[in-house]
Amino acid sequence: MTTETQPLKILTRTRSPFNDIFVIERENLREMWFQGNGRFYLQTRIDLDRPGDLALIYTRLLLAPLIWSPNPSRILMIGLGGGVLPRFLNEVYPDIEIDVVEVDARVTELARRYFGFKESPRLQVFEDDGRAFVKQRGQKYDMVFLDAFKGGSVPYHLKTVEFYREIAQSLNEEGLLATNLYGKNNTLKPRDRKTLEAVFQRVSFFEDAERVATVCVAVLKDEGAALEALWKYISNLPENVQQNLSWLENMDMIESGSLIEPRGSVFKDDFEVSEFFKAVQRNNQDDPFFNHSYPIRNSS
Repeated sequence: MTTETQPLKILTRTRSPFNDIFVIERENLREMWFQGNGRFYLQTRIDLDRPGDLALIYTRLLLAPLIWSPNPSRILMIGLGGGVLPRFLNEVYPDIEIDVVEVDARVTELARRYFGFKESPRLQVFEDDGRAFVKQRGQKYDMVFLDAFKGGSVPYHLKTVEFYREIAQSLNEEGLLATNLYGKNNTLKPRDRKTLEAVFQRVSFFEDAERVATVCVAVLKDEGAALEALWKYISNLPENVQQNLSWLENMDMIESGSLIEPRGSVFKDDFEVSEFFKAVQRNNQDDPFFNHSYPIRNSS
C-alpha cells in the first residue's frame, strides 16, 4: 500500500467481525480500504480540499438513478463505507429521508471519525444486514442503492434473484434500484444482468470510459422515456448533481443497450428459507464467495 511517489500514512487499522479495515492518507486524499485474501480493496475516498465532492468514479455513477427520479422523497442505502454518497445526497436534498443499513459498526464509527459523516433526523444509520433489514422493515422507498462489500466481494445473499424480488417489494410503484457492480474485473456481470432482468422491467448500465466502474440502474416500471426526455430531466437536477453527471458519456446505453449481454444462470439463494439468518451470518463473517467465485480486484 505504498508507492515511491506517494508515501502513505496509516491513520488507523481495525479488525471487526466482518472486515479488516484501514484508513489511510496520501497527500490530500483520505481513503478507507478493506483487506481480504491478501489484497486491498478501495471503499471510500475524499479529497480533503473538497470533502463534499464525489471523488471516486463509482460514486458519481451512482447518481444515475436521479435521471429517472429527480425528486426522491425516501431513499434506502445498503452499505455505508465512508458515508460520502448519503452525505452528498443529504446536502443536495435536505428534505428527503435517507435510511442507511450498515452491518459493521466499526465502519460506521470510522465514517464519523475520519470522513465527516453525520447522522440527522433525516439521515439515519441502522446496524443490520441489508437483506434482513429489507425483509423486516416493511418501508416503501423511491430508490434503493446497493453498495455492500466485504473485502472485494458482495455477500452472496445480496446478489440473488430472491433478494432483488424483496427489494422490488420494498419499492414504490415507480421505484428503482441502483447497484454497484464494480468494474471490468467483475467477470460475472452477464449473470448479474440476467438476474436483475428476471425482476426489473428495464436494466441500464453506466460505465466510465475506461470501464473502471460499472453501475446498474434497474427500473421497476419502465415508462420508456426517450433519451431526449432524460436529458431534459438532467437539466432540472440540482446544480451539484449536474456537475457530477456532466461527464457521463454513455447515456446512449439507455436506448441502445450495454455491451454487457445477459447470459448464464441467475444467482439464486443457496439456503432454505428456514436457514436464512444462519446463511446471512455465515456470508457476512466468512468469505462470502467461498463457494461462489466472484473474482474482482482493486480498482480506483
